[in-house]
Amino acid sequence: MVSSTSKPALFHFFTLSLTLFFSALLFCSPAATSPLSSLSLSPHALSKRYSGTPAPKQGDGGPGESDYPSDDEIRAAFIQPSGPFVFFSGLPNPVTNQAPYEFSKTINGAQILRNAFPKSYINRKPGRDSPIRSLEWYQNFLDRASGIFADKAVERGDTVYFVGLWDATVLDCSIWKRIELPTLTDGGIDIKLVDYSNLQNQKDYPGTGDVLGPLVPRGNDHTVHGPDGAALEKRGTGYCFDWPGDQEDANDPDADPVVGIPYYPGNCGVHLQQYQKNEGNPATNGNQATSDYRFTVFLKDANGEAVGEVAYYDAPGGQGVDVDGELPLVFIVTAGNVDDDPVSFAYGDQKWDSHSQQCSVGGYDSGSRQLDCGFSC
Repeated sequence: MVSSTSKPALFHFFTLSLTLFFSALLFCSPAATSPLSSLSLSPHALSKRYSGTPAPKQGDGGPGESDYPSDDEIRAAFIQPSGPFVFFSGLPNPVTNQAPYEFSKTINGAQILRNAFPKSYINRKPGRDSPIRSLEWYQNFLDRASGIFADKAVERGDTVYFVGLWDATVLDCSIWKRIELPTLTDGGIDIKLVDYSNLQNQKDYPGTGDVLGPLVPRGNDHTVHGPDGAALEKRGTGYCFDWPGDQEDANDPDADPVVGIPYYPGNCGVHLQQYQKNEGNPATNGNQATSDYRFTVFLKDANGEAVGEVAYYDAPGGQGVDVDGELPLVFIVTAGNVDDDPVSFAYGDQKWDSHSQQCSVGGYDSGSRQLDCGFSC
């Protein structure tokens, strides 16, 4: 017989035992997992499914938080391809290497990363009228966009292609090694290695499990440079600004500009209207005199988009007029001393005048003449 004074203690003993028993079932049973084990209060964590960890902010400048799209926004912008996904990294001369683009054209509907998003979406300058986004958060954004590209390939479930060296050598700091490859292998995706030097050579991507093909260490210098050329900091944490090895060919005529630059490189053009002396509207530089020639100049990139201009600018004979804009170098136009003198042009180490074959020149009409020239940019 249990005494009345011991009944509460016995009741609490059985209550505690049952609580511990059901707690063990809930948290330890193979058939059940804790709801808390999959719960995260972070929207970024909820949306992240790719493998690997994106690079953190690089350098001390720039905004405190990323000024690029979130993971959810990147996923919403993704354009689903009708064909297979094509990856690449570790290519010689990566900015001008045609191999990934040429290979993608051999498979109907194949997609390289840039074509998976709206035009200019993954550039630092996402639109002609958009501000240039920070360099400090750019690697983080590229890592996340690449991870989502790989994640979409896992969702598709089909074989993907990797264009690279035949022995699969890549930088250990590359986006492919840190983000894309782990995502694909964790998702059980078959990868075909394509020899960049002979696109007919294909084989299974070497290695399984933790052995995923040979790697080479980072080079001695992976310094991040700002728009003014100043170094932000040396990347000693295993991240390298390797994007040229993960983008499609910069010379692809259907591609966006090279990542991070706000113009389309290739064959650019200049349209010039030269006003005779004492002609043209008052100069925009504040000089109201009309005794000099005046220039209105329009620069266009390889896609025909405006990248610089000046209007009714005083151009004394022999004195260059600087046309600044979105090209990486200043374009210089120089008038002669008399009407029949050619106009001289300079862009970097390129120098020519309007008598050259790369220009077409009209005659003077109503106080001005029109000139058009091409140049490499």
